[in-house]
Amino acid sequence: MVKRKREVPLDDRPPPPPSPPLELIRLLQSNEEVLHYFSLLQANLDYDKQKWKKRASTLKRECEDLRKKVAMKATNRKYKSPKQQAKPAKKMPERCAVQKTGERLTNHIAQNKSKISQESDSQNNVSNMPRREEEESEKQQVEGEPINDTMFDFSSDNSSIRSKHEVPLQAVSREECPSVHSSQRDAFHNVQTLFRTRLAEAHKKLECLGVHLVENEKRRCDTDVVADLLYTIRTVSRIQLLKGNTSSTPTAAFINFVPACNCKEHPAFQVKQYIYVAFDVMESYCINMDREEWKKLAVPTSTDEDDAVISTGMHNRQALVRTLMDSLNAEISYCWATLDRSARIASTALHYEVSEDESDSERLVTEDFSAKSQARLSNIVERVMLTQILTRYLNQSGSSRELFDLFCRYIMATMPSLHAEKYPKYPPVLSLCIVEALLAKDMGGINILLGNNSEHIDILRYTAIAIHATAMIWRKRLCSRDNRITDIARVELESYNRILMLKLTWLGEPLSSFEEIISNCNVKTKGMGAFSVAFVAIVTKEKADFGGFGNRGILSIEQYLDHACALSIASQQIEIRKINHYRKVIGILDDIHDDSFLEQSEFLDRLKAELQCIDLGSDQFWIFISTYLKCCLFLCNGWHAERIAKVLADLPFETEHHELSSPAFSSLMEVARTPVVRVINLKRRIDRRNAFQSQAKIERILVVYGVARLNANEDEDDYLWGNFAFDGKSNNTGEIQDFHVVAAHWRPSDLKAFDQHAWDNGLKVKMSKSERACAFSHVASWQGARRSLELPMEEPSCLPSGSPYIQRLFRISGFAKGKALQTSNANMPPSPVCLIMEDDAILVDRFTDRLEEVLAELPRDFHFCSLGYSRPKSAPIVPWSSQLGIPTCIWYLTGYLISLDGAKYLLKKLPVQGPVDSWIGLQMCGNW
Repeated sequence: MVKRKREVPLDDRPPPPPSPPLELIRLLQSNEEVLHYFSLLQANLDYDKQKWKKRASTLKRECEDLRKKVAMKATNRKYKSPKQQAKPAKKMPERCAVQKTGERLTNHIAQNKSKISQESDSQNNVSNMPRREEEESEKQQVEGEPINDTMFDFSSDNSSIRSKHEVPLQAVSREECPSVHSSQRDAFHNVQTLFRTRLAEAHKKLECLGVHLVENEKRRCDTDVVADLLYTIRTVSRIQLLKGNTSSTPTAAFINFVPACNCKEHPAFQVKQYIYVAFDVMESYCINMDREEWKKLAVPTSTDEDDAVISTGMHNRQALVRTLMDSLNAEISYCWATLDRSARIASTALHYEVSEDESDSERLVTEDFSAKSQARLSNIVERVMLTQILTRYLNQSGSSRELFDLFCRYIMATMPSLHAEKYPKYPPVLSLCIVEALLAKDMGGINILLGNNSEHIDILRYTAIAIHATAMIWRKRLCSRDNRITDIARVELESYNRILMLKLTWLGEPLSSFEEIISNCNVKTKGMGAFSVAFVAIVTKEKADFGGFGNRGILSIEQYLDHACALSIASQQIEIRKINHYRKVIGILDDIHDDSFLEQSEFLDRLKAELQCIDLGSDQFWIFISTYLKCCLFLCNGWHAERIAKVLADLPFETEHHELSSPAFSSLMEVARTPVVRVINLKRRIDRRNAFQSQAKIERILVVYGVARLNANEDEDDYLWGNFAFDGKSNNTGEIQDFHVVAAHWRPSDLKAFDQHAWDNGLKVKMSKSERACAFSHVASWQGARRSLELPMEEPSCLPSGSPYIQRLFRISGFAKGKALQTSNANMPPSPVCLIMEDDAILVDRFTDRLEEVLAELPRDFHFCSLGYSRPKSAPIVPWSSQLGIPTCIWYLTGYLISLDGAKYLLKKLPVQGPVDSWIGLQMCGNW
């Protein structure tokens, strides 16, 4: 929003200009060009003056029309502008509209409060149209007249928005819409008016929510539209209403312990309904259609400006809905859990220390909430709204399996671990309000799917234990004397009670103690699936028991692989829950011996040994390979994943599993496309290694030790990676001197161009052992990256013997796909890259998604791209794209991407002189 300049008061007006100086008059008389310039300047000033006068007059008229409109609405009469009064009147039913700001939404609801309460038992909760007008509207609809809000059912017993009448366009499949055949074109012609009306319907709903699809007559990108929509959801979830007619106490977020988005008297409920309507239209009608075909359907023959805006803004908006839903799926499945675990450590006000006078004495529950809790309660409501939007979308799409997977992923990511986490000191990450939104039938939940399905009975049993355990923790926190703690506990327990009222058979009875929970989990795991075994381990164990995993023995292949997969999942989830502990002890504890990465590597070695006992090419072999790769992904072990890929590429199979569409090959490619991160880590720094591995499991990336051996042969394990970083404090530094890749001295004055505090005397300074060891570790990593990137890159249609394509996918971090820096490289294919990080790097949330965004814009002929860095204040950054800029100098090598040409360039420029981060900044400032 552009801010208006402050109007200058009349008293502050500057003094009038003096008479023009004599020199200026003489110049105007003698020089015609100068006279012509000032004449044009005066003419432009006169033009601007007249233009702004006209604009001020127009705005004045519009303000007057707006005042009349407000006055007419106050008397329940429909206002018409002078232009509309000149046209023939159309009989249209009135509708409720949700304004953009929170205050207007509140005023709107207050004005229509009586009408809404009168219609609580009707099927239509949005329109306030009388019954006679409703019948006339339905009659007009059958005859092809525009659609109105009465066409949809917003009743509480219907989880979705359905049309009350059959719409011919819905009979046309979405896949067939982009290529419109003659018969389909006739069908589209018959419903063309209906098609445009539906677009106008969705567009109007979005406009009411303050979401604009067009700006300056140009179509806004999906990212900006989604940002506006999420801002509206966040704003409306924080609106406060007055309790009753006389009370002056405002209430927000929860009304009678029910989330505001489920209460019809709160604006959040109506906003949610409007989003449903808009998304239904965009998903069904705004498909990926060619522009010309879209014009035939959506662009009207009239010159109405609003219709043109609608046709431009609604084109291809199906992608917006699906992108948003994929993003919400990831947020609910993983990101919320990570954010909440970090936030609860920092929010010391929510830490509950049990005292004797508070134990087992729940406080009296009232309806009032502390003002300090409103922000946290509003955040819960916002998440409930987003969850309901996603669950309804998946229900509408018929994706019941995806709904069940979403439910399991959320429970798995958030369920409490009674040994790895401190309860009830910390609040649970699992929100029972979110669980209610996933299960409640009237909100589009999945309780029908989760009824008595025998396929999921074990998963549901342990899911119920997680829900009961969470409720027990909230119940203990309810004994606190701090309202900031008890307010959240109250709303969570009310949601838990409503979940129990759903009477789900798999939910069972509530549990009363931690001992009862553990006893319910400690049952025989024979015959249970991997997820069920993982559930038990997460709740009851402090770490995954890899030591108890041995040979297969009498177990079947399926049981053995389920056990291995369960251990991997449990280890992943327990390590994620310990990330804050790992970060807290960095640099504090010197005697850490709990090397989780080493234990997991030994486990994968034992699992790989069993592969030799299975017939090559058999179905069991490919099931084993698929499970092994999944275990590598759960444990973020890139070294073992690359080893198994090399074995597969070297075996001369001729089976159907080689085909690109086979499940085994698909599983292989899924893991192969996961980014590989080469970490530079000292062998003695187990604390940093554990912390990095924990966040790697959150972001689902593959990790390897990034240092390669410079003189290794191709068939050796450390040819590409596999070694720890060189330690300057150890005596084993002879290899650094033997290869002469790092100089012993350097000149700090080389940095004078970018650092004004650098020395300028030209003297040489001796590098310390730690500086040389650090530089040598990075040089060895560049050598490993060069070897990994030199393999040819041609995507096959199958998996032939000795294929290098699969091998290199397991060795890289992705492809740089952006526009080339040099025009001569315009036809260059996407460039494979390697990602190198130091062990103290902290990954941002959704790191893999953001890395993909960077790679999409990274020039394909780049050499070096820094992801974590600092720079001198005097060294500017030249903007390149929304994600990238070209720096003139950088410091620090926390994380960076490097291409094949970049690795060759750096290796050619050796030896490193000075700290490696300063040296690489100087080398790359003219050759990015």
